[in-house]
This record gives sequence, structure tokens and C-alpha cells, in this order.
Amino acid sequence: MTFAEKLDFLMKITNTTNSVLARNISMDASFISRLRRGLRTPARNVSYLRAMAEYFTRRCTAEYQKSALREAMKSSFIIDQPQNINNLVELLYKWLMEENEAGPDVINEFLNDLSHFRFTDSAKAVDIQKQHCKTVSKVEEYYGTEGKQEAVLTFLSLVLQSKSPQTLLLYSDEDIEWLTENREFTLKWANLLAQVMKSGHKIRIIHTVNRDFNEMLAAIREWVPLYMTGSIEPYYYPRIRDSLFRKTLFIAPETAAITSGSIGSGTKNAVNFLFTNKKTIKALIEEYNDLLSRCRLLMHIFTPLSNNKYLALLDEFEGEFSNTIIKTDNLTSITMPFEVVESVLAKTESPLKEKLLVYQQKRTEKFLGSLGKYHFTEILSLPQMKEILAGKVMVNFSDLLNESSIFYTPEEYCRHLHNIIRLLKSHNNYHVCLAENKHLEGSMIYVREDVGVLVGKAMPSSVVFAINESNMTVAFWDYMNHLINKEAKVKLDRKHTIAELETIVAKLEEVKAI
Repeated sequence: MTFAEKLDFLMKITNTTNSVLARNISMDASFISRLRRGLRTPARNVSYLRAMAEYFTRRCTAEYQKSALREAMKSSFIIDQPQNINNLVELLYKWLMEENEAGPDVINEFLNDLSHFRFTDSAKAVDIQKQHCKTVSKVEEYYGTEGKQEAVLTFLSLVLQSKSPQTLLLYSDEDIEWLTENREFTLKWANLLAQVMKSGHKIRIIHTVNRDFNEMLAAIREWVPLYMTGSIEPYYYPRIRDSLFRKTLFIAPETAAITSGSIGSGTKNAVNFLFTNKKTIKALIEEYNDLLSRCRLLMHIFTPLSNNKYLALLDEFEGEFSNTIIKTDNLTSITMPFEVVESVLAKTESPLKEKLLVYQQKRTEKFLGSLGKYHFTEILSLPQMKEILAGKVMVNFSDLLNESSIFYTPEEYCRHLHNIIRLLKSHNNYHVCLAENKHLEGSMIYVREDVGVLVGKAMPSSVVFAINESNMTVAFWDYMNHLINKEAKVKLDRKHTIAELETIVAKLEEVKAI
């Protein structure tokens, strides 16, 4: 049984409604509904699963209910023994947890979207803007779904007419069918928003997500094209809300604001207000900031335009010692020997060159120090020999530091492999998994257990998302272990790995000698 089927079964035999269960475990009734219909899957170890188990145990007192439970759970547990019946909370909890972790497919889809993302021409957006440019009064009223769509397009068109860039403040926990049910409108919205970003405006957005991994990743996926610009600050509200009273706030501080409210999912007949009055906009900004003060940053976003900040965060991230797994297309810079770092940086005109050399020395010291206690595992897919010899192997994320990609010479690549072999021979906690095929080429995952995860697009133009939200960290950690332990084409054998790397080094040295 899937989790949705189990939950639906438990709710039916206990005659429990979505709202009753939500009230008893301090959750949102609409979220319970999504879980029950299979639209959401709980992340690993979320607290509400135990709360569910405790609730259903209290409600399963009749013999027919216990009989139904025995029948449903018999493939998983022996529950007709007295000690097991008395510990029904734990049994139910384990049953709900079965096959309940965020599956690899969810992360696969996200990484595939990320690694294949390309900016496209949005020329049509100019015509869309003209369609919605009009003089508006201090207060405009728009009704229902179509009215909300018209209000939003007018709002974005007014922003495009503004004389100077500003930071848009966005929040909505209303039913999003107004955004997704009409594909023509969705394309218009996306085009106009892309034009807004290209015009130099920035966005501060509070995502409506529960502390559920799938919810958060879905929110990130929807905004990937705009995240790639590096001009968005994403936040989330960490506490559970009942979603009875819902609200939308779209604010351009110098231009206009949209606000609307609804009960539950009832947005079809709701009124939406568009304000251009400065005093009203100021009041709505204060309301937004009050909500923002209760939120947390969902993630940091780094592009080649924010390389200084990326280095600072990477230093902090790697300063937290923990078991680590990293997957990239090419060799990771943390194992690059210092002489290769010097050689690579000599090819750049980066003003950060000296800073990078000092940083790499400290980084190597921390890395080697951590290997005394913690495991560090790399999942590597090696390039073909002809690519190495042709100097076509890119140094990972080099465009983040240099604004253009840097490539290994065959000698630099050979020396880097030498260092990896040395690390494998001298540090038992350092591991390399050689993957026969590149898994989701173009993407990178760098996760430190119980610390956080860096996930990004490794091909130019690179982008890195830095996340420390606990459920997302756990889900990516489990995903990486899945790659190591479950996929037949990933090998984890120290002697085999060393032999394979030494074979490549020998071939490179043989070519060099010729």
C-alpha cells in the first residue's frame, strides 16, 4: 500500500475527517487532503507521522477495527501478539514510514530541470506589456479568477513602466489555480515576469510551503528560471497554518500593490484590489514586512555575479565537520593539489586570485583534518581519454570565480588524479565511487549530513542553491546514499578504484613521454 492508501484506510475505519485529523495533530486540513489523495508524500522522519500513529491508536478500540488493522498490516508486522498490540503506536508509525521517504524520482526531476535549463528569448513579452498598459485609478477592483489574472498582468506592466528598478514583494497562499489553469495566461505571466527581471528589478518572495520536502522542492522547481537570474530572495514561513483565511500581497513599493483574500480555496468569486495610492502601498509594505520577520530564508542563490559571497558561504559550509557525499561531473576542487590550483589560477585575470590561493590552503587543511573522524565520499564519472588529451575537461564551477570556464591541461588533470590516488591510499575515510555513466549530467549535489546541501547547475552559466532546511538536507542525503547503494553501475571498491585511476594516469604519462 502507498502512504496515501494507508492514510485513507486509517481515516475510513476510524471515521475521521480531514479537519478532525488536522485539528488533532496540528496540521492543515488541505495538507491532509493532499496526503490522502497522494498529491504529497511525507519526507523522512517528519513529526506528524508519529502524531498520526498516536491519534489512530486512540481511535482503534473496537474489535472490528483491530481486525481490519491486522489484515492490512499482516504483510509487514505480526500484530496479533499481546506485546505488539500494546505497542500499536510504534507499529503504526513504522507502517506509515514504510516506503515513505522522498523518492529519488522527485530529486531526479528537479536536477534534470536544473541541468537542462536554458534562457530563451522573451521578445513576445513586449507586446503583452502593451496590451495591459493603461491608466489606472488609485483603487481598481477585479473579480474572480479572470479578474485576478488581469490585475496581475496590469501590475507587472506598471512595474515595467517604472523609471528605476525596485524589489517586488510577493506572497500568496491562495489557491494557485488562477495561475496554472489557463496556459495562455501562465505564459503571459512568465513572459512579463522575465521582462521585469531583465529590466533590473528584484523579487523577495515568501513561498507557501509546509515543512515537507516535496512541497519545498516543488516551489523551487516552479521558480528555477527566475532563480537562475540570481535576483530572487526566497523565504518560507516555518510554522503550520490552518489555511482557512488566505491572502495575496503583490507589492511594487514605488508603483502599485495587489491584495486579495479568500476563505479556503474559494477564489473564483473573490474581489482583488489594485492600489496605486502611495499611502496604501506603504501600509501594505509594513504588513508584508511584519510577515517576513516571522519567516526564514529558504536558500541562498549564487551565480557568477556573486562569487565573493559564494566563497564565504562555501568556507562556512565546509567548516561544519560532518559525513559528506558529493556528486559532480568532474573532479572536485577540494581534492585539487595546491600546485594545480596555482597552475589553473594562472590562466585567469580574476581579482580573487590571491584570495583563492589562501582559501584553498585553508580549505585543504580543514578537509584533511575532517578525514580523521568523518567520511567523505565522491561520486565521479570520468571523461573519455580523448577529452582529457584535448584539454576539454572543465574545472568545476570555474565560471563562478572567473566569469568564464577554465579547462584542465592533460598534465593538470593527471596531477589531480595522482592526488586522489594518494588520498585513497592514506585516508580510510576518503572514498571514491566511479560511476560508469554520468548521472544527470550537468548537475552537482554536495551534501553534509545534518548540516546542509549545495545543489547546482555545473555547466555555464553555473548556479548554486545553498539550503540548510533540515527536511531537504535529509532527503538529499538519502538520495546520495541511494546513488551509492542502489544503482548497479556505481562501484565502491577501494582497490578497484585505485587500479582504474592508476591506469588512466599511466596512459596520460605515456602520452606525455611521447
